[in-house]
Amino acid sequence: MLDRRARAILERDRAAFMATLATDSRLFVERQERLFRWLGDVPLESYELTVAWDRFGDLTRPKDLDRYPTSDAVMIPVTEERYQIRGFDPKPAAEDLFYTFVRQDGEWLIAEDDDVSDLALYSARHLWDFGPIEQHESEHFLLLAHPCKRDGGCLQDGPFLELAEEGMRTIERYWPVRWHRRTVVLVPKSGAELQRMIQSTFDLNNFVAFAYSTVDLADGLDYTGHRIIPNPKALEGRSNESVGQILAHEMLHIATRDHAGPFVPIFVDEGFADYAGNDADPGALAFFNSEVAAGLFSGAIPEDFEFTIGDGTDIYRSYQEAQSAVRFFVDRWGLDAFVRFYRKLGRLEIVTGTTRYHVDRALKQTAGVDYETFQRMWADSIT
Repeated sequence: MLDRRARAILERDRAAFMATLATDSRLFVERQERLFRWLGDVPLESYELTVAWDRFGDLTRPKDLDRYPTSDAVMIPVTEERYQIRGFDPKPAAEDLFYTFVRQDGEWLIAEDDDVSDLALYSARHLWDFGPIEQHESEHFLLLAHPCKRDGGCLQDGPFLELAEEGMRTIERYWPVRWHRRTVVLVPKSGAELQRMIQSTFDLNNFVAFAYSTVDLADGLDYTGHRIIPNPKALEGRSNESVGQILAHEMLHIATRDHAGPFVPIFVDEGFADYAGNDADPGALAFFNSEVAAGLFSGAIPEDFEFTIGDGTDIYRSYQEAQSAVRFFVDRWGLDAFVRFYRKLGRLEIVTGTTRYHVDRALKQTAGVDYETFQRMWADSIT
């Protein structure tokens, strides 16, 4: 049934797609009908759905059975969705869907996709779940957005893609490692849409854009489906220079993502992205790091949670500290050493040891100091 559904999406066969749905929920059927219509605007190269019983097993509970009293059987495993955007995804993006499968008259059908959301198990929502899509393309970017209103003011109306191309040229001076260099940009119409797309649990008002990737567990740990997702509300009123720096920041994340791993701490990722995004400009970095330079910091490199928890000032200061620490590394040991440090950390996937242990080892191998010494040297360089 899932094979037929995937084939119907690729072949634009509405009847075959709708035939995979149970009719228990009229709202679900209507939502799926809209999804199929809007998917027609997405340049899909491939699309696949598979059930992964080995991950969670069957999540069905007694109350889920009660929702479908006329069905012979009900099952809720995780369904893995893999798809490629033509010309931009070298590997399929991988998302989780929590379809409720019901057997009616001997046939398996899909009845719903959010029956286990009360367990914080949410089916993926894409830009094309929320409305029709239009495409805008440049040499290295494909921008997918909802059609702009007549009064304009949408990101796709301005020099967004030109600024993205400038950002591409900037970050290539800081990441001399081969990467795909073609990226999809998804533009949501609201903060609520953005929050659902990335399944955020923190306040998005403090963030202007995201470098989003999916995780494919089919063969170890593989980051795929790289996307830049701006927060349009947070970009309002910003200068082209500021937007360009933001896009360069996010592009650095995309460039390094294929070389990242679970032991790369956020201060390394965010600090490097800010350093490169500002093109290592002393004036811009001095302005950005004004609070840290004034001694308004603890002297400790921020922990991962400090980049999302707290008020905007606290989060902003964590970014300042991270960028200052990366700048200190590059100034002291050179950009090539930092790239080697990043790649040593990133190539580690499922191994023993904590993040601090692996950071400590990578620092010793590339800079000749351990984490505590590096942190002290960095703090002393400011105070």
